[in-house]
Amino acid sequence: MFTPTYLSKMQTVPRLLPFLILLLAGSSLAAQYRTEMRTADKQLELNAYHLAIESYQRALASRPDDPDAQAKVGMAYRMVNEMDSARYYYEQAMDDGRVVPATLLGYAQTLTALGEYALAEPLFATYGREADATVGQHYAQSAAFAAGQRNQDAGFAVDRLAVNSVAPDFGPSVPQPGRLVFNSSRADADVVGTASNRPYVATLADDGSATDPVAVSFSYRVENGYVGPVSYSPDGRTVIFSRNNFTPGTRMVPEAGITLSLLIADVNSEGRWTNVRPLPFNGNTFSSGFGTFGADNETIYFSSDRPGGFGGWDVYRATFDGQRWSEVPENVGRTVNSQGHEITPYFDGNSLFFSSNWHPGLGGYDVFRAELEGLRPVNLYHMGAAVNSSRDDFGFVYDPASQTGYVTSNRPTGRPTQEDIYYVRPKAGAPAPTVAGEGAGGLAPEASVPAGVSGNDPVPFGAVRGYVATVEGNRPVEGATVRITNRTTGGTANARTDVNGAYYASLEPYTTYDIAVNADGFEPVTFPITSDGGTKQDLLGSIRLLPAAPAPEPAAEESESPTTYDRPVTVDARAPEGGFALQIASLAAAPPPERFAALAPLGTVYTVEEGGRTKVRLGGFATRAQAEAIISNVTNLGFPGSFPVAESGEARDPIVASEAPVPAPAPTVADATPARSPYRVQLGAFGKPENFDRARAATLGALNTEMRGALTVFFIEGLPTAEAATEVRERALSMGYAGAYILELTENGYRKP
Repeated sequence: MFTPTYLSKMQTVPRLLPFLILLLAGSSLAAQYRTEMRTADKQLELNAYHLAIESYQRALASRPDDPDAQAKVGMAYRMVNEMDSARYYYEQAMDDGRVVPATLLGYAQTLTALGEYALAEPLFATYGREADATVGQHYAQSAAFAAGQRNQDAGFAVDRLAVNSVAPDFGPSVPQPGRLVFNSSRADADVVGTASNRPYVATLADDGSATDPVAVSFSYRVENGYVGPVSYSPDGRTVIFSRNNFTPGTRMVPEAGITLSLLIADVNSEGRWTNVRPLPFNGNTFSSGFGTFGADNETIYFSSDRPGGFGGWDVYRATFDGQRWSEVPENVGRTVNSQGHEITPYFDGNSLFFSSNWHPGLGGYDVFRAELEGLRPVNLYHMGAAVNSSRDDFGFVYDPASQTGYVTSNRPTGRPTQEDIYYVRPKAGAPAPTVAGEGAGGLAPEASVPAGVSGNDPVPFGAVRGYVATVEGNRPVEGATVRITNRTTGGTANARTDVNGAYYASLEPYTTYDIAVNADGFEPVTFPITSDGGTKQDLLGSIRLLPAAPAPEPAAEESESPTTYDRPVTVDARAPEGGFALQIASLAAAPPPERFAALAPLGTVYTVEEGGRTKVRLGGFATRAQAEAIISNVTNLGFPGSFPVAESGEARDPIVASEAPVPAPAPTVADATPARSPYRVQLGAFGKPENFDRARAATLGALNTEMRGALTVFFIEGLPTAEAATEVRERALSMGYAGAYILELTENGYRKP
C-alpha cells in the first residue's frame, strides 16, 4: 500500500523529466563544443585552414554567439582568401563588445583586403592604442595611402592570361624570349591527385599572351614538397627552384604557414636538370625561398626568415665566387626590408622588385620597386593600382626594354580564392609608366603640350623633350631655367625653354633624374623622371607652374576668450546633416539600453537600422575630430573597435540620453591657423589634396594649407629660425617631398630667402 508521501514523490518525477532532459542536452552541447574547438584549434595551428573552418562551424552550431570561435573561423577564412566570409564572422565577434586585439587587427586587415579603407583606418588606430602603437599607426597610415592610391595605375594595365586554370597558377619567369615558365596545381595525366604543383612552360605571343602549356620534364623528384617557382640563369645553364609546401586554396604567403628551401641544378643540352643540390645558406630552423638569378650568372636574390633580419621575411643576396655560393648571404638593407614580410625579389639589372605586406600599399602584399646605387637600395616606389590590388600581388618579373612583365595575384577578378598570372603592359594612350615613391607628391609632368603648341615638331636625334607651361590657361613659359641632375652620378646639365616652352636634354637609358624648373614670377618645381630605352622622345612631358605666392592678408585678431559650450547635447528624431558619431556595434537585434548606459557621459547613444542590422552609435559631435577624440574613452569603457561615421540625417532612435556637454571644436589640419612664423617650408601643391598623406607630413611639424587657384598648397608652419627651417626641409627631402623649399616672412609676405 502506497503512502501519501510516496505518492507525492512519484507524482513529482514526471514534472522533473523535462528539466533533466534539458540539463543533459545542454551538457552534451557543451561537451561537443569543447571537442570541436580543441580539434579546430589544432587544425589552425597546423595551417589546415579548410579543416579548421569545418570544425569551428560545428562548434558554432553548439554555441552560435561564441566570439572566440567566430574570430578564429574569420582568421581561417582570411588565410584562404575568402574575405567576405571572414568579414561576416569577424563582425559577429566584434558584436560581443569584449574584443581581443588580435580580432580587431584581423578584422581591419580583412576590411583592407575588401578595399574598405575608410572603415579599416580607425580600427587600426584603435589597435595601436590597445596593443601595439607601431603596428596600429603604421597600418592606419597605410590605409590612408591606399585610399589615395587606389585609382593611380602608374601608366600600367594588366590582363589575366588565358593560360590560367581553375587551380592556382603562379611564379612566372621568362627564361628566354617567347617562353613563359610558371607553376600550376592543375590536374595532369602524369600527376597523381590535384594537391601538387609543378613547373610548366608555355609559348609567348608578341602581345604577352601565353598558349600551349606543357609540364617541364626535369627528371627530379622532390621529397617532402613540390618543385617551384623556378628561375633560370641568364645563360640558361643553371636553374634555381624552391621546394614548397603550398596547398591549393591557401594563400602562398608567410603568415599562412609556408615553408621553403632552395635548391640549384645544372641544365644539360636537352633541358634536363642534373646535379641537383641544396644551396649552402639553407637552414633547418628557418625558410629560404623565392630565389631568382640577378642580371648575371653569379648573383641570387631570395627571401628568408632567418635570424638577424629586420623582422619577418627579408630579401637577401648571395654571390658565386667561381667555386661556391655564399654560405652567409647579405641582407639588402632597411630600404627594402621591414618588420613585416618581403618576398619574391626580382632584379632586372637596374631595379630590384619585390612584394611586401608592410610598406604602404593597397592591402595584402603589394609590388614595389627599389632604385639602386651600386648594389644599395636607396629609393622605394609603389608600382601602382594596376599591378597591385587590395589582395596578394607577388612574383613580379619585368622587362625594362619593353616595359612589360608578369605578376601573380589572387585578386577577385581571377578564379575565386586562387592565384592567377597577369600580363603587365603599358596602358594604351598613357605616358611612360611611372611609379610613386613613398610620400611622393607635388606636381607631376602631364602628357599634353602647352596651348597653341604643336607636339609634332621633330626632336633632335638622341634627345628628349619637355615643356613648361602655366597652370592657368596652359600657356607656354619662355626663358624658364631647367636643371637636370643624374641621381646616380650627381652630374648636372642646364637648359632654357624656348618660345614654345620647350627644352631638350640627352638622358642615359634606364636612369633616374631630378628635374628642377625655375622661372621669374612662378613657384619653383622639382620632379623625378626615369628614362626608358630611348624610344619616347617626349618622355619629360609638360610641367605646369604656379604663380608666385601673393602677399598674405593681415591675420585677423583672435578673440580674447575662446568660445565655450555649456549646454548638453539634444537629439531630434533625425540627425542633423554634417554631424559625426562613433559606431559602437553592429547587432542582429535591438540591444538592451543598460548595456550601453556607461556611454551616457560621452554623448547620446542611439540606433540606426541599416542593411538588416541594428547599428549602435554614440552621436552629437560637430566634427570628426571631436568624435575621434573620445575613442580611447569609449575603449576604456569596454567598447573597443569604435570608429567615426558621418551623421547623414537618417531616422534614429535614442536609447541612452546624453549627459555630456559638446566639446570645443578641436583644430584640424584643414582649419588650423597658427600665428605667422618667421619661416615655413613648402612641401608641394596638389590638384587633388585628398591624395596627400597629411598624417605623414604632419610628422615634420605644424602642417597648414592655403588655396592658390584650383591647387592646395601644403607647408610646415611655426619655424622660428633659418636653421630650424633648413632641418625640416632636409627631412622633407629625405621623405620624398622633392619640391620642398624654404620661405621667409618679409614685409610683402613669404618669399624665398
